[in-house]
Amino acid sequence: MASNPIFTAADDAILTERKHLKPATGRRRYASSSVMNSEIISSSGFSFGGSETNFFIIPNFLHSEETFEYLGFGPQKAAELWSRWESIQESASEEDKDTIFEVEFLDLALGSIPSYVVEDSEDDWVIHMQDWGVGPQLINAIMSQEFSDVRRTESASYWVTDTMEIRYATLERVKEDSEARAEGITPPSAGIATSTSRPSNVPGKQILFKAVTTNHLLRDEGGKIRMPGLVSNPPSDFRGVGGALFYFTPDFEVAKRYKGYIKKRADSAPAVIVCLTLPNAFIEGLPPYILEFGDLWKQVVHRSRSSYLLTGDLGHIHRLPLVIAPVSYSHNRAIARLESWQQISTRHVMHIGENMAKQYVFQGSKTMVELERLGEIEVV
Repeated sequence: MASNPIFTAADDAILTERKHLKPATGRRRYASSSVMNSEIISSSGFSFGGSETNFFIIPNFLHSEETFEYLGFGPQKAAELWSRWESIQESASEEDKDTIFEVEFLDLALGSIPSYVVEDSEDDWVIHMQDWGVGPQLINAIMSQEFSDVRRTESASYWVTDTMEIRYATLERVKEDSEARAEGITPPSAGIATSTSRPSNVPGKQILFKAVTTNHLLRDEGGKIRMPGLVSNPPSDFRGVGGALFYFTPDFEVAKRYKGYIKKRADSAPAVIVCLTLPNAFIEGLPPYILEFGDLWKQVVHRSRSSYLLTGDLGHIHRLPLVIAPVSYSHNRAIARLESWQQISTRHVMHIGENMAKQYVFQGSKTMVELERLGEIEVV
């Protein structure tokens, strides 16, 4: 049986009256963009008078067959997963149920997606996703030709997993907002920025960018955005297994491309660009290791993308606090499927126009502490 209603009864009634919620087919409803973006401060004290034009279909219950479909599975796979979830509920003891509900619902969904699969042709991507039970809507969003440059920086399994995590976190946040409004507590703002222009350069400062959803933003008690929510997990360009790195770009246009791809895959999730401003003196003092496109870059990326640690002559890369290098891109064949790093060419670098996309890669817990201490992080 479906459980965990996303909206409390009281909040539901008021939002429906004010036309922020509308009925949809099955155990679903239309929710306004104000609801999805955490823009409604309280059930009783905020209303747009029914003038909303953007609505998104979401399930009524956080734990439901409809949620599996919302995540991106097709109806048949969603029904299969729901049947398995109901079996878990029935077999669990009363004292275990709360833990199972909170921890394993998303895990059950993601368990159908391999942790890492490399693909070559466009057809390979589609076939893999169909085999996993992913529905046409998510497949089409991931395969959008508009964002093929961003898509080919990762694998199909990465993008499916990332999208489902974003969508589920969005439902969790909407549920938390509803509970907060019902208790008279002001929900935290999603912090959506309306400007799409690049922030102005600041003398003596380096400005870096990263596209994320607001679900990933962690804030301290004073409201400051914290670094742990901006971490990237392996495999990535500079880490094949273990550890976590922070990837930013100095190019606002690159960040806009990634933000656009988030919205394409999860249109109901608030996507933003965060701006990290650092003193030039801090960066120069690290100091940065400039890794231009060449044999060393090819070896590092090929080994990392193949899910191996950097060892031997490459091991020193893991000890560098900051690496500035091009962003990899799997042209035609996935980099991890190439027999040798020597097969990598400039076609395996992401470009914006004719320019290679650059990334700043920060490593190490000490570096993270300094980034939080000296950096200014804000949504732009």
